[in-house]
This record gives sequence, C-alpha cells and structure tokens, in this order.
Amino acid sequence: MTKYVLYTANRSGAASVEVLMSALGLEFETKDATPWTEPPGPFFEELKHVNPLGQLPTLIAPGGEILTESVAVLWTLLERHPSDWVPARSTRDRAACLRWMQFAAATVYCAVGVADYPARWTTAGDDASRRAVEDAAVARMKLGWDVVASQHAETPFILGERPYVCDIYLANLSRWWKMRDYLRHRHPGFSDLMTRVDALPEVAPVWARHWG
Repeated sequence: MTKYVLYTANRSGAASVEVLMSALGLEFETKDATPWTEPPGPFFEELKHVNPLGQLPTLIAPGGEILTESVAVLWTLLERHPSDWVPARSTRDRAACLRWMQFAAATVYCAVGVADYPARWTTAGDDASRRAVEDAAVARMKLGWDVVASQHAETPFILGERPYVCDIYLANLSRWWKMRDYLRHRHPGFSDLMTRVDALPEVAPVWARHWG
C-alpha cells in the first residue's frame, strides 16, 4: 500500500479524520462502510475483517497497520505528520487538547453509542426499558457537553486564538443527537465556537459531504 485507506460513513466519527488527513495533505482512499443502513455500505463486510466490531473510523496505514479509535487515529496521524494542528510538545495546551478529546470520547462518544443502540445495553426486551437506556445516555451526553463548555474561556477556539485538532473533533461530535441545539440554548458562547470551526476552509468541504 502506498496510501492510507479510511473506512468511513457520512455523519460518522470518521469525518474528523477526513478533515485532518486533507489538512495534512495526505493521500488517502475512502471506503463507504456505513453500518446502519440496509443494505450497509459496500465495504462494511470488508471492514469487519479488519475491525471485528465494524466500528468507524478504521484507518489502514500505508504499511498495512490497522488504526482504530478516533482519538488514537487523529493523534497518531499528528505524531507521524507534524503540523501546527496540535500544540507544541510538553506544553499545557498540548495536554489540554488531548485531555478534552479523550474526555469527549469517553463521555460523549460512548454515550452516543448507547443511545444509538440501546438494546445492546439492557437485557430487558420491552420498549420502555430501551427508551430509559436511551434517555439516560442522552442525559450523559448533555452532562459531558456541560463540562466541556464550562471550561471554555470565551476565546475564539478551545485553546485560544487558533484552532487545533481538538476543535475539529469536538465540532464533529457536537452534531450528533441534536447537541448543537442543546449548546445553542445552554452554552451560546461555546455554540458560536463550534460554528467558527464549521466555517474553517479545511473543515467546511468535509462537513458539506457528511452533513449536507
């Protein structure tokens, strides 16, 4: 292999990886492995051979190495292709960038997976029980966004005057489960930040493909 191969789907966590790879000028191929449509994307079965859970994003490096988990994929790309999309090493900003990405992955992203597929998270078979699981997961998402937004110092971007990979990552996650509406209502300053990320020239074309 001479280029990266990204298994992706519209409106998925792979969108932030597409943004970063394009911004870094990397050569990559995308394969539609949408798992939630019927039939699924044409490369979904191929994805399951690479990643048995069939989760996105999954990235194959030019040497054949398999990369999964969105934060790990983004951070690995930045380690291998240095750029100003991540703060300098051994700085507080770099630690904060990784902290908020991992916090969002563990708190928000995980809750999205529960809300999307509540039947996986309860042994009860009735609709009311599954709705209760979904409601609890959505409440967890909102709590996660409350924590992140409360730490925003009203700067143009998460860590100050310029955007980093953490801004891209959070902007993508905030589009799920109508969390943009929640942020506009509860945290308008942070909502404005997300809108600024949407408009970045590196971001807007990818968002247009994913979100229409």
